[in-house]
Amino acid sequence: MADDAQAPRRPPVGALPPCCAPMCLRLPPPCNPDTLLNITAKKVAETIPFARIEEKYDRIPEPVQRRIVFWSFPRNERDICMYSSLSRIQNNQEPGSLAFCKGMKLLETGCVEQVLQVGFHLSGLVTAPRSPPPPTLPCGDIEPPTKFKVSVSFDRCKITAVTCTCDTKDIFWCQHVVALSLYRIRNADSVGLRVPISETLLQMDRQQLQKFVQYLIAEHHTEVLPTAQRLADEILQQRSEINQIAGAPDPTAGAAADDAHTWHLDETQVCEQVRSYLAQGTYYNANKQLNSLFSKVCSIEGATVSTEIKKAHWLNCDVT
Repeated sequence: MADDAQAPRRPPVGALPPCCAPMCLRLPPPCNPDTLLNITAKKVAETIPFARIEEKYDRIPEPVQRRIVFWSFPRNERDICMYSSLSRIQNNQEPGSLAFCKGMKLLETGCVEQVLQVGFHLSGLVTAPRSPPPPTLPCGDIEPPTKFKVSVSFDRCKITAVTCTCDTKDIFWCQHVVALSLYRIRNADSVGLRVPISETLLQMDRQQLQKFVQYLIAEHHTEVLPTAQRLADEILQQRSEINQIAGAPDPTAGAAADDAHTWHLDETQVCEQVRSYLAQGTYYNANKQLNSLFSKVCSIEGATVSTEIKKAHWLNCDVT
């Protein structure tokens, strides 16, 4: 009984890790009353798909677009913490090892740079931390730090897709995605902001469009030239499929009006993790990890859970 009384209490399901304590998470600073444009843009950005607005109005003034795009990014650091970590810390896991804690450290040490928001797409570079002494090249020079390219797509105040060149395979976001997201929340007014790229193209005449395309191909010809030529061939064929579709896709214009908008969760990695836990049989710690994983998946509002994950959950309930 004495040992039980002295055992450390585990955080309850849904509790945030210590590094996410309120003293670490910044609340929005007090400010003067908002303008009517800001108040409206906040509400619209949170509840209405941008594609629906474009369907209703032939032309949306650029100042209105910029405010809707500005307020469409998540505004609360607790959301970033919630969706980048499990519902509770595992027994053998240090709080500082969580992606959120690592990402916050990257942010506070100035490792995030070249952040740009184009429509509903955020990109930036995150420098990997190096432990002293820094590695050197064969010639004796100090090896430059590794920089990871990070991009985030969002819609109605939810991050819907993330990519990072670190190629981390995990259920949740890597530390670099966390760092970029926190940077955007803390420095929203200083981040470069552009309207969706399709709106920018509409402002160009024929000569400007041709120059834009040629400069783009010239700068990235080794990567995009085959694709550019294929698209050109299809467009020049009047009966091609691409010419039967009105308009063109824009990855910076947000999701379609009828698309589900849920917080990003790599369901493939969830399935792999479930298989790994189930392979451990009735091992007690595996059951606890499964329950923590299911709590996290269920906490993502509106998330579509695959049949395989649901089946694994029922199997786990039978085991426990």
